[in-house]
Amino acid sequence: THKETHKETHKETHKETHKETHKKRRRRRTLRQKLVEAYKGMFRENADVAILIKGYGKPSGVLTQHHYILLGLCIVIVAVVTLGITLTVKGGEEPKPHVVMIIADDMGINDIGYYNHHDDIRTPHLDKMAQEGMRLDKYYGQSICTPARAALFTGRYPYRYGLQGARPILYGAIDGLPLTEDQLLPKIMKEGGYKTHLVGKWHLGYSSWAMTPVMKGYQYFFGMYGGFADYFTHESAEPEGNFAAFDLHEHTLREDGTVVETKAESLQLIKETYNVYSERLFTDKAAEIIKEHDVSVPLFLTVSYMNPHSPLQTLEEDMERVPGQVVNKIRKKFSALMSSLDYGVQQISEALKSKGIYENTIFIFTGDNGGTIQGPDKSDALGGTNFPLRGAKWTVWEGGVRVPAFVRGPGIPANSSTSELFHISDWVPTLARVAGVKPLKELDGVDQMDLLLGEDKESKRRDVILELDPAYHQAAIIRGNFKLLIGEPGAKPYNDIYEPLEGNETWYFENTTYDRTMYSELAAASQAKVDQYIEKVKDPSFNFRNISSAIGEFNAANIRLFDLSSDPSESHDLFTDTGRFRETAKILYDELAERCGEMGELVFFSYRNTDDSYEVLEFENGTKINKWKPWL
Repeated sequence: THKETHKETHKETHKETHKETHKKRRRRRTLRQKLVEAYKGMFRENADVAILIKGYGKPSGVLTQHHYILLGLCIVIVAVVTLGITLTVKGGEEPKPHVVMIIADDMGINDIGYYNHHDDIRTPHLDKMAQEGMRLDKYYGQSICTPARAALFTGRYPYRYGLQGARPILYGAIDGLPLTEDQLLPKIMKEGGYKTHLVGKWHLGYSSWAMTPVMKGYQYFFGMYGGFADYFTHESAEPEGNFAAFDLHEHTLREDGTVVETKAESLQLIKETYNVYSERLFTDKAAEIIKEHDVSVPLFLTVSYMNPHSPLQTLEEDMERVPGQVVNKIRKKFSALMSSLDYGVQQISEALKSKGIYENTIFIFTGDNGGTIQGPDKSDALGGTNFPLRGAKWTVWEGGVRVPAFVRGPGIPANSSTSELFHISDWVPTLARVAGVKPLKELDGVDQMDLLLGEDKESKRRDVILELDPAYHQAAIIRGNFKLLIGEPGAKPYNDIYEPLEGNETWYFENTTYDRTMYSELAAASQAKVDQYIEKVKDPSFNFRNISSAIGEFNAANIRLFDLSSDPSESHDLFTDTGRFRETAKILYDELAERCGEMGELVFFSYRNTDDSYEVLEFENGTKINKWKPWL
């Protein structure tokens, strides 16, 4: 009886145990299935997961339930560890790096030491800083100042605002960056807790206070409204050359959100800065800002130099830094302007080191457009060169839009470079990520921080729209190695490859007397295109967003195609109406056609309201001076 009872008891116990075990297994399967589905949902689109577990117990790239569970456990562990680390950091997060951005004006690809092919430019401090970080070897601006700065500060292509084309803002022009555009880079940085300063050139409009830098996100501004001025007197002539006015201003945004510039303040500024070289003024001001900055607050400092833009005015000490073998007077002065810029960058970096924040500063150096090869007459050739690239400023040839740039800072690998595609508009989303701010508007720029940190080997940017201008019947796009041009890429004098001036040369073009008559003819031809466009717009049937009628049809008369990987100088046009590259060209043409739908109405910076756009100031001794000012 005892034996039978034990047998029955064991049987029942085993039955119950088996039943419980089965229930537990079923619960585990249910939990496991939920985990599998959850992680499949999280990582379904992420190819890196397959790579991460490649070869782990299964053929390459195959994810099993065990893999998902293992991955889930890893994520939980990482999350717990990360939480523990975060809680140990005072304030709950790492301090944001400081950001200093230096902008050079009209600097060609052959006008900086580390790219220079002729040993006639020396920029040792810029070269050293480039070695400390990453060179951007396929970096693009725009063809002239205003569109480049619009892209830099908005993160969007200038054609969206009608600011495209080789048409800079003139003194006395009402137009500028639209008042409705309020998502600028300095405002984003300010929202991220940064103290924002602009020293130097603005060139995005000044007819109303709402257009000026302190109303666009900068809390402090010391610099110039317009495109260029005398390096010593800081005066710039109105477009017709009838008079000049002082263009140097100092504004601080007040607590009530307004800015005031009194006549007394203006007179004092003129007294303190007149005949002081502009690069030294901007450099000293930048160094002063760094010295006085509270390092517990992240700093965003933009220093927008005029160097090496015309006029070719230099200091003797900068001339002494020019390599001795440079004998051409024009090229020598241009080289001195680059030496001056190099000196300014050295002083700013020393100020950062003295403040103890150099290593925690993201330092960005960028050009705006290609180098200028000459000016209005034989005595005023501008001395820049984009060799070995074709073209110059004012064109969409590579020499007009491809510019030097580099970045150094925490996490950016030293002595590195990238040949991945990078556009000047990319700084907005890239720095917005640094600031921890999500831009509200759709951007054309892309976040390139992973590329800069060396975590990505490829750029997230698919292509660059270099131009889309129905007034000049001109468009350009780069995708991969291919570049498509529609229409004439630039005025005829700027379409070749130019080496630096040598000997007693004063201008480049053989069999051409380049004097003010020729300059006037070029200006007149440009204005004629604008006038023709304005007449077209009056016709209700004209659609400026239609690429074939507004810019150019898809045929050999209008289209050029280049492979920049094998032909960076754009010497061999690959396009023919029946050639094997026709399909490639058509894809790029269709992309431009689609982008035409995004264009804003074109802005023409006509010269008007001159009497209102400046004021006359009078010193105690009766001396009078004109000064540009907002007037609307």
